[in-house]
Amino acid sequence: MGLMAGYGLQLWPILQDMHQLKATYGERAGTFMSNAGVIQTFGVNDHATADMLSRTIGDTTIEYDTVSTSRGTGWGENRAGPSESVSGHVSARRLATPDEIMRMRPDQLLLLRQGEHPLAVEKIRYYDQREFTGLFDPA
Repeated sequence: MGLMAGYGLQLWPILQDMHQLKATYGERAGTFMSNAGVIQTFGVNDHATADMLSRTIGDTTIEYDTVSTSRGTGWGENRAGPSESVSGHVSARRLATPDEIMRMRPDQLLLLRQGEHPLAVEKIRYYDQREFTGLFDPA
């Protein structure tokens, strides 16, 4: 895969999951992923593949607030009333967790393009689209 990329060729390997790639190429399996111009995935059913994709996609930063309420204590006139405090937080979150990847709808696929943001897009079902009528063999 790395040698072909050096000659300007791009391969389109079709794999069932990362286990298949690792079983065939062992430690060199990462070369396929490193040299891929596009990674197209759908129907992910195993955690190892979903986790690899989740790590590849990366993280985003989320901001959220928490509200804390306390009630005053004491007796009589000096008793303090309820008080609220709001705290802002910043945290990292995966753009897509392994669980979210494994629960993608059957008509969606994940598209990772080199140097671009990842996309969750709809699959084109050629047999179900008017513009492709008659352009395929139904058998």
